[in-house]
Amino acid sequence: MLAPIVDANIPYAYTLGNHDGEGDLDRFHIAKLEETHRLSVRKGSEGIPNTLNFAVPVYSSQNKTKLAANVWVFDTNYVGCDGLENSWGCIEKYQLDWYDRQSKKIKTKHGKDVHHIAFLHIPIPEYMEMYNNGEFYGEMNEGVGCPDINTGFFDRVKKNGDISAMFVGHDHTNNMGGFYKGVELVYGQKSGHNSSGKIRGARVIVLKENYTKEGKLFVTRKHYVVLESGEVVENGPLKRRKGNAQTCKIPGGPDSPFVMKMKKLFYTTKHAIRH
Repeated sequence: MLAPIVDANIPYAYTLGNHDGEGDLDRFHIAKLEETHRLSVRKGSEGIPNTLNFAVPVYSSQNKTKLAANVWVFDTNYVGCDGLENSWGCIEKYQLDWYDRQSKKIKTKHGKDVHHIAFLHIPIPEYMEMYNNGEFYGEMNEGVGCPDINTGFFDRVKKNGDISAMFVGHDHTNNMGGFYKGVELVYGQKSGHNSSGKIRGARVIVLKENYTKEGKLFVTRKHYVVLESGEVVENGPLKRRKGNAQTCKIPGGPDSPFVMKMKKLFYTTKHAIRH
């Protein structure tokens, strides 16, 4: 997976998803291994155990001490959310406290003009709300696989006033996006060949450093999808849901083999970490 990145000598980071613990290494061992790669910018979560949150600071090309952008990477776990086992994973409440502390620290040191974006694997319930009741661009070919419990991450984002866009995966055949209460909620674009979904490519996000006449730094953002064929797909036009509204559900029901397997992996890993 990393071969093209290594060939191009580009620093990288990624958030882990609900399937990444199904191989020979659990998610925490994968993250530990990643931290040893010379191009990885992954790091620990500064005083918060049992999670893989981290942030990547992006400094100005004109002033190496000036923070231009901050990339948040949140861990949405496997399955199970806030004590509810039969749910997709989520950003748990103790992770929100970590986010609050880091957000405050950045504002204190660098001010409020930093451009913040976030990456997480499992979409939060507000993606479903946007699809059900708002406008969106792009493809929406399957339901939003969000957790059944809303732990309040979006409300914290609004309260902290920093993250202006978040990008998720999880649902292989969706690449839709739109604005919900002033925050852009966007899917990436499924890339790999070894899972469901026939349309493959990547979402490219461009952050551009700009300056006002007075010399004040500001960052602009644009993004689009590049398909495997090389075709570039821009965002738009906006549209609304057709058909029935949806609720967040786990595919196959709570007793499906898929869910039972994921629950076993999740709670075995949790037990191992605690002990």
